[in-house]
Amino acid sequence: MGRELNVLLFAMTDRVDGLGRELESYGLHARVVRADSPPARQPRAWACSIILAESNRDVEDGLSAVQRFAPGRRPVIVVHPDALAANDSVDSWIREPTLPVQIAARARALSRLHAMEEVAKRRTAVTALYGDRGRNLDPVDPTPCVLYVGDASPRFMALQHILKDADAEVIGAFSSYSAFDYLHERPFDAVVLNAAGKRDTAFTISSAMRRNARLYHTPVLLLDSEDGSQNAEEAYARGVSDIISPRTSDVEMRDRILALAAERRRRRRAKSALEGCREPRTLDIETGLFHAGFITSHLQDLIHAAARDEISLTVLALKAVAPLGVDQPDAASTEKAIRQFAAMLRHLLRTEDAAARIDSDTFLAILPFTDPAGVDCVAARVAAIAECTAFESENPLQPFRLGILSVSVEVQPDETAEALIERTVRQLHRNDPMAANA
Repeated sequence: MGRELNVLLFAMTDRVDGLGRELESYGLHARVVRADSPPARQPRAWACSIILAESNRDVEDGLSAVQRFAPGRRPVIVVHPDALAANDSVDSWIREPTLPVQIAARARALSRLHAMEEVAKRRTAVTALYGDRGRNLDPVDPTPCVLYVGDASPRFMALQHILKDADAEVIGAFSSYSAFDYLHERPFDAVVLNAAGKRDTAFTISSAMRRNARLYHTPVLLLDSEDGSQNAEEAYARGVSDIISPRTSDVEMRDRILALAAERRRRRRAKSALEGCREPRTLDIETGLFHAGFITSHLQDLIHAAARDEISLTVLALKAVAPLGVDQPDAASTEKAIRQFAAMLRHLLRTEDAAARIDSDTFLAILPFTDPAGVDCVAARVAAIAECTAFESENPLQPFRLGILSVSVEVQPDETAEALIERTVRQLHRNDPMAANA
């Protein structure tokens, strides 16, 4: 289901209350906003806005209402029965009828994308203080590329024609085997699965993509041969991003595919920018993490943004503890294990997160747009993986494990990055039973 999110809901009908209750089952806590709702005390508490609209006027009323309630930039999803007129304030349009599971999936995807883009912008600015960014590690091809999987049906011919007119490339894979060959050869901005007569095969492909870290964020659209929601719930549960019904016009099909492809391309650009910040001037070469000076500068910049209610911010401190007594490893083995843990830590965090080794056995991780409960989940996952990993000692027959202590801390008003780091480390040491007994 993913981490819990707080979202805003607006509509001119009573249906909004029912949708709010349904979204709860998908980990989205909804706050219904009316036109006369008083301003929120914590604008950044909400990750996404969802507007149920029956007309373009409803969209404008909803945008005004959520901005009055919680000013700031956040993703906006509009659920509307007809094709929506272009609006720069709307990030995603979902056609009615839809299901809460699709709305929840879109809210999560757009919230994550927004977080990546905001952090990429800020981290790039801080990196510039340390020198040139260097080359882009993953340049995004200017031409959108879509993979079609299924029989060469008339729908495929229409899709190929209309996307070609939009300067997008379509590659056809007429079997699941060739589909995965293509998916592992090159990146695609969207995948369209023809489910006509082969729904189980389409579901299998979608599920497999969601289990693959490299393909996880690639949007999947299902070309269904039937109208209705009978199989829609399972489709979205299998990772489908959108369902194109037989009644969907070619123009609307094109627009919905390209909209999801554009989101994918935005994510690739944001990830590329974040990876571009990893250069010799910002990294600790021994661990592969950022060095302490850069993490302090980055944290200070994020603190300024948090003070302006542009982001939410929590930091996580981790201490790697080697066993004592007869099982205590030698100093060289302990240092090697801690460096291996550092490499693990980098890959256990999201791309928009940042971590550094700030002491011989202590690490600091910055997790923007993550509440304390979400940070605690990250800490538990890191500890569980580290504590079940066997590290080599000087005796190859006696490997050892590292224990992980952690503490998460939110920034206080007018607190500097240095003060926040010192306070976090002090709290971590207070939670260390060995330090308490020393």
